[in-house]
Amino acid sequence: MRARNIFWIGVLLLLAWMYVHFFTSVGVVRSIRVSPSLRPVLNRQANDTVYPVYFTLDEEYILTSVRATTETNAENPHGRVVWDLVSKDGSAPVKFFQYGQNIAGMSPRTEGMRVEPLQPNQAYDLELKAGKIKGGTRFTTREIPK
Repeated sequence: MRARNIFWIGVLLLLAWMYVHFFTSVGVVRSIRVSPSLRPVLNRQANDTVYPVYFTLDEEYILTSVRATTETNAENPHGRVVWDLVSKDGSAPVKFFQYGQNIAGMSPRTEGMRVEPLQPNQAYDLELKAGKIKGGTRFTTREIPK
């Protein structure tokens, strides 16, 4: 009788594990999916050299950090920070934003830091955080024809 009880307890535990593994999201690490896109210039300024870059997120997030850096490589493994925003309490819910935009509820990480203009045909990395959820993408700019 004892071996039989141990067997059925094992089967029950296996079934419980299978249910949790296949039918719930316990243990799944969520990430922010980011889609960059270049858009046509509506009101072109004299100093505009690249198409504006917009980012679309897979859902609305309350962002706590936004950082854009130049592409990492062997010479520069961390990249140069060109845009860096943070928020202690989180931003307003965001699903879509433009590079360099002042996102409501966020401010530059260091006082007085300005957004650097994007350079033509350059690759950049964007990193986002919404609490414990992270995401990012690499995007490349394109020069506006003259």
